[in-house]
Amino acid sequence: MKQKNLALILILIFTSTVIIFSCSKGPAGATGATGAAGPQGPAGPTGSTGAAGTANVIYSPWLTVTYGPLGDTTMIANIPVPKLSDSIINFGDVKVYINLGSDAPGGALVSPLPLNDPFFFTDTSSSPITLIINPYYYADTIVLVSNYDVSTQASGGYNYYQYRYILIPGGTSTLPATINGTKKPINWNDYNEVKAYLGLKD
Repeated sequence: MKQKNLALILILIFTSTVIIFSCSKGPAGATGATGAAGPQGPAGPTGSTGAAGTANVIYSPWLTVTYGPLGDTTMIANIPVPKLSDSIINFGDVKVYINLGSDAPGGALVSPLPLNDPFFFTDTSSSPITLIINPYYYADTIVLVSNYDVSTQASGGYNYYQYRYILIPGGTSTLPATINGTKKPINWNDYNEVKAYLGLKD
């Protein structure tokens, strides 16, 4: 009886060993060919329109402007601005600057308009006067009204009292901006910041 049981155990061990070795993993087969690309999936939803950037800002070079009389003590000048639209006037912004200095290297002294300068020296007096310049905006035109003739003048090969305008359409994203490595809102009355932001060349 013991011999039969021993024989039965040996048969079971042998059978199990054969089954285990028969089920072991064989060598990997060769890599199959790459299948064809599947069909393109549907297009995703359209994103919202990004904010307009400085590419939409319009600016002039430094301009020669001539004033004429408007009464006994008032002078007026017109600057043609073909791209100054009702939309910009109503929903955007217009900036005008005067260079009270010259276009000589290092000669610029730029101020935003309107201007109320109590320390302006004329060519005919050693005492300062209060210079007032106010800009007015119409479609295609900027009108400047002043209490003194600040027409552009040429002297010694340089131009004095030149003007520049900047048109900012409504919705243009200009805040905040990186100025000289610092992110902050644009101060449009600081010409040096405006020049750095827009990359203006004098």
